This record gives sequence, C-alpha cells and structure tokens, in this order.
Amino acid sequence: MGLAEKRIINTYQTEKFPTWQKKIDEISGTTLAWDVSWEQLVKEGRGEIYPATLDYNFFLPLEKAFSTITGDTIGKQALQNKIKKVKITSLRTYSSLEATIEGDTLHLDTDPTYYTDESAVEPYTKVIVSTLESAL
Repeated sequence: MGLAEKRIINTYQTEKFPTWQKKIDEISGTTLAWDVSWEQLVKEGRGEIYPATLDYNFFLPLEKAFSTITGDTIGKQALQNKIKKVKITSLRTYSSLEATIEGDTLHLDTDPTYYTDESAVEPYTKVIVSTLESAL
C-alpha cells in the first residue's frame, strides 16, 4: 500500500467510519466490536474509486441488512444475542461478497474493486440478510 492509499484509509477511518459505527450500533441496539483490516481494503493504484466503494461494498449493505433484520423485536433480540462483532476483510480477489458467521462474529469479505458503484448495495444486502437469517 502506497502513501496515497494510506491517506485514503486514514481519512476514511477518521471521517467516515465513526459515523458508520454509530449508525450501525444504533440500528443493532448494541455496541459492536469492529475488526476492520484497513490495509486490505484500498487496492494500490485504484484510489479514484475510494471512499465510495467502501460504502457501497461494506457499510451500506450492512446498514440495510441490519435494518431489515431488526425491523421487529424478534429480529433485534436475535441479532443482539448472536452478533457481537463485525469483521471486514478483503482477501477475495475480484469476487462478490462472502458473508459468514464465525461464533459471535459477522465476517464480510470482498474485493471492493469488484463493484465500484451503487450496484453492489442490493445484492450484498441480500447476502448479509440471508446469512443472518440462517444463523439467528
């Protein structure tokens, strides 16, 4: 990761991520632990697509999925009882989102350069909702 990518991640971590954390915690009704592999998320030489691609690939789908799950008391309680942590990585190469539950952790993994616009939000939301509904 070069200096340009480090700056992108630093700006996102300090300016955007705290807002996402707060919003997603409010939706879930609990304070989640976060494990974000920042050094994996911004791909070298692709700076022009950030920071929006992080929103489209991870945080907007997560927000929408949690809103869907917590739409009633049963879903909100189930989410609070099961999910204590969100882990975000980018180990997959040019591949769509994989959402898994590992113990009490919701793990989201994708290459955020796979989708570079809002077209990721709907399908990724469905993947997260399906994963959560199966595990809760």
